[in-house]
Amino acid sequence: MKNFDRLIIVLCLLIVLSCKCQSDLLNFGKKGVTNNPTPLPYSSPVTSYATPAPTLNTRLSPGTYRGTGVNTTFNKRGDFYLRIDSVDGADNVRAYFEASNGLQGNGTLSGKIDAGTMKISGALTNGDGISVWGTPSGDSIKCTYTIATGNKQFQDGNFTVYRR
Repeated sequence: MKNFDRLIIVLCLLIVLSCKCQSDLLNFGKKGVTNNPTPLPYSSPVTSYATPAPTLNTRLSPGTYRGTGVNTTFNKRGDFYLRIDSVDGADNVRAYFEASNGLQGNGTLSGKIDAGTMKISGALTNGDGISVWGTPSGDSIKCTYTIATGNKQFQDGNFTVYRR
């Protein structure tokens, strides 16, 4: 079942990467075009008993997170940097990922928070695809990741980063 999950991740990453280059498919890469539906504005009655709009994400804040982790495929440790650039009202996340000091790779990621879990993916600057799943808790995010390399190999790992 794990290989099937990896296959789905790789296929999704390949589709996203192939569509990103000015393709009309899903309007990816078109400046000024969004694929996210516009949320309906929240309106409340004008009384002292008005209920504020519900917030979907109460556990992930934009900012800089640093920590350590391990590439479990090669049993190599390193430092991790995760910059959460934005989390919007629909729980869409934009982030920057970087591994260093024994591990390597960096790139921009995007995704969503669903049921308290951050699920972001994208391409590293070397062309490999990466998916990161994280559980925010206070000022930390505990993450697992999978990298799909160009030669159809997978690398798995985990890291925990703390807000700085």
